[in-house]
Amino acid sequence: MLKRDKEFLDYMETQYKGIIEHIMSFENAILPPCPHCQSDNTADVQVGVIGRTIAIAGATTKFRLIPNGPKPGRYYCNDLGNTLV
Repeated sequence: MLKRDKEFLDYMETQYKGIIEHIMSFENAILPPCPHCQSDNTADVQVGVIGRTIAIAGATTKFRLIPNGPKPGRYYCNDLGNTLV
């Protein structure tokens, strides 16, 4: 789910060309439900804290950012607060 309004996204586009398309690719992704609670509120786990990834993580709930690899899992359950397989 988008967490930011159009004004923020437009501003981020001036800072990081193509970021709206990148955000929307995560936003429109079909992710698997949590195997523990069956929630559809899951996110894709990504590694690497830089300005662009921070902006993406701040814009959508379908992107979970961790600072360093290796990834603890591919997906994250926002409801349970844990990484999935």
